Amino acid sequence: MLFKNFTKIVLAVALTFTCISFLLIKIDSVSAATTENATVNTKGSPLTVRSGPGTSYKKVGSLEKGKAVTVYSKTKSGWSEIRYNEKKAYVSTKYLKFSNVKITKKKYKNISDLSYPQVSGLKSKAAQDKINQVLTKHAKDAYSSYLQAKKDREKDKNEEWCKESPYSCQYSYSISYKVKFNQDGKLSILIDDYYYSGGAHGMGYTTSYNFKESSGKQVKISEILTSKAKYTKVQKYAYDYMRKRDSFYVKKQSDVPVNKDSQFYYTNGGIYLVFQEYEVAPYAAGHPAVKIPSKVYK
Repeated sequence: MLFKNFTKIVLAVALTFTCISFLLIKIDSVSAATTENATVNTKGSPLTVRSGPGTSYKKVGSLEKGKAVTVYSKTKSGWSEIRYNEKKAYVSTKYLKFSNVKITKKKYKNISDLSYPQVSGLKSKAAQDKINQVLTKHAKDAYSSYLQAKKDREKDKNEEWCKESPYSCQYSYSISYKVKFNQDGKLSILIDDYYYSGGAHGMGYTTSYNFKESSGKQVKISEILTSKAKYTKVQKYAYDYMRKRDSFYVKKQSDVPVNKDSQFYYTNGGIYLVFQEYEVAPYAAGHPAVKIPSKVYK
């Protein structure tokens, strides 16, 4: 739900930061509607990511085998354009495995702030429709919050504090998505809801949608962690991982929330646990994810 105007007047610097952050989010959310989905298909070593379409371009990172990527275009010379750390980058097309399942970007009621995915190419139309209904419902629910943000903005625009600090009452609500896994009959999509209702910055929430492509069935984490002991093992693994890294502020194992409401997505050899803002790390960390090998919970 949209937070209600929790701060009336904010510092100019904080407001500037908010505007810049929001613009960056918008830039990321208006990616091309026609894309292809693939996974890294190297034999052993990670796939090199470069700043341009060729081996002469600077190496900017790497992707592990099985990593899902969205391909925005392909060059005749054998390179695929992707996004790496929110920037345009390139990988060799021959090391990508393309899925028959396509994900298309839609705009709910033609609103650019409400981008959501729809799938096509599944063998079962019934399964395809089932998945699309779930994803469309998320967009429909977000639309209600979007309208509420517009209503609140209209109501407060003539307030004195709003006139003095106009950016502080530019309330907004948006959604965007990322395909995280699309192979072996499994599909994982994260949808991010972002809302700004005054103050230094907005707040976001990530919802994971994991499906079996054959049936369209949505998979919850309780179907993977089927006992209390498995939840505890995963919690301990995530805690041990976080304690070795300064970017997390957990002090004890119970500080790491792992329960039936935990968000996750598939990866080769396990799952990634997704944490919400402020759950285990500062706001700047966003929505951190920790890989949990399947051997931990099987």
